[in-house]
Amino acid sequence: MNLLVTDRAYAGAGIGGRLLAHAAELARERGVGLLRVDCYAGDDGALVRWYERQGFTATDPFTVPRPDGAQWPGQVLTRRLD
Repeated sequence: MNLLVTDRAYAGAGIGGRLLAHAAELARERGVGLLRVDCYAGDDGALVRWYERQGFTATDPFTVPRPDGAQWPGQVLTRRLD
């Protein structure tokens, strides 16, 4: 497992897209044909839509229980590289 994380202070600078392009390049070099990511899926779903604009397809939603009893909504997305 590898992590790609950006700081919201740099939102709109294209860093996330560049990180995903680099991850795709590394995956292809290693013969990996599928990228899989997960992200926060709550509020207005903007982050999920951003990944979809990057060529990912939403697959499996999930939740993570928080200490306060609330649920943290997440979404798994995939992108074929072949």
